[in-house]
Amino acid sequence: MQVDLEGIAKDTRGYVGADLATLCTEAALQAGISVVEVPNVTWDDIGGLDNVKRELQETVQYLVEHPEKFEKFGMSPFEGVLFYGPPGCGKTLLATAIANECQVNFISVKGPELLTMRFGESEANVCEIFDKASSICALCSLF
Repeated sequence: MQVDLEGIAKDTRGYVGADLATLCTEAALQAGISVVEVPNVTWDDIGGLDNVKRELQETVQYLVEHPEKFEKFGMSPFEGVLFYGPPGCGKTLLATAIANECQVNFISVKGPELLTMRFGESEANVCEIFDKASSICALCSLF
């Protein structure tokens, strides 16, 4: 992806951080990436599940907020978090809350939306989700 940073800098002279954030969001929407958001769900919106919330804070939030502490003690960061359980048990709610607490983008993907009966199409749908996610990461890293 080629980006003219000098051109962008000239075109955005006088912009503040909020203006640049809006520009990134608008660029993502123009690129057809409308499934990305920083959610507004907080820990207070989740009743109970205190052990799960604490575990997510320790494994995800602390790593995002204090990566130097993990490096100092020689701890390797986690590779990911897998939520599992029956429908309606709070998996998506927990994921959106931790994304909000870390102020990161969140893409909600529902399994049935990815699956098709045609050979290779499900894999293509998964690849499309990852392409959208990496497009957002590349776009936001410019600013």
